[in-house]
Amino acid sequence: MYDRERFSLAIVDNDQLTLKMLMLLIRKSLPKADVKWACRRGHDAVARCLSADSRPDVLLVDMSLEGLSGVEVCRQVRTATADIVLIGVTSFSLEHYAADALAAGAQCVMDKAQVSDICDAAVALVNGRTPQTQYVSDSTAKQSHVLLAACNTTDVTDGLPTRPATAETVASLTDREREVMRLCAQGRSSREIGELLGVGESSVKTYVMRAAKKLGARNRTQAVAEWLMLQN
Repeated sequence: MYDRERFSLAIVDNDQLTLKMLMLLIRKSLPKADVKWACRRGHDAVARCLSADSRPDVLLVDMSLEGLSGVEVCRQVRTATADIVLIGVTSFSLEHYAADALAAGAQCVMDKAQVSDICDAAVALVNGRTPQTQYVSDSTAKQSHVLLAACNTTDVTDGLPTRPATAETVASLTDREREVMRLCAQGRSSREIGELLGVGESSVKTYVMRAAKKLGARNRTQAVAEWLMLQN
C-alpha cells in the first residue's frame, strides 16, 4: 500500500471519544503504522514532539483545541523541527483554519471525518509525495521550518537568496500574502494587520516572511519596496 511501510503517528484532539475513534480507524486503515500516542492538550503534544523518545513521524492536529490552539501547536512544532509531518484536522469549516494552519507549518488541512483520506495523506507525505487534497501547503516542511525558525527570532530574512522581483513573482503570492503586503505598504504594524485580518501577530510575520522570500527581499522594508515598485 505504501513505500515506507512502517512509520509512527500521533494524535492530539480535545475530545476523548474522537481520539478513541481516530485511533481505532487509523489502526484499521494503516495496520503497519504505529499509533505512538494520543493526547488532548496542545502543550502535551508539543512537548512529546520535541522529545526524541516520543517524537512521531506524523502528527494529526485538531484545529479547535482548547488552551494552546491547533494552529499554535503546528507553529511550535514546525519552528522546532522539519522532521514531523503535520496534518491539521477539523470537523468545522476547512476554510476557517486552512490559511493560518498552512502558514504555521501544517502540510495540509483535512476534514476529520474523512479518516481514509487522512491516512492516504499521511502515507503520501511520509513518503515525500504531495497528498491529493484541497488544502495543501506550497512549501515543504523544511522550507516552512526555516522560515518559522527565522521568524521566531527576527523579522528579517537574512541569508535568504535575493533576486529581482517580477510580475510573475507577485503572481506567485497567495491572496493572504498580497493582502498582508498591501497593509504593510500602508505602514500598519503586524499587530494591526493581525487585528484587521483576524489572525495572530505571529501569523502575520510568517506571511511577511513568505512574501519577502518570493519577492527576493531580505527584510520587511525591502519587501514593501519591491511590492510598491511592482504596483506601478
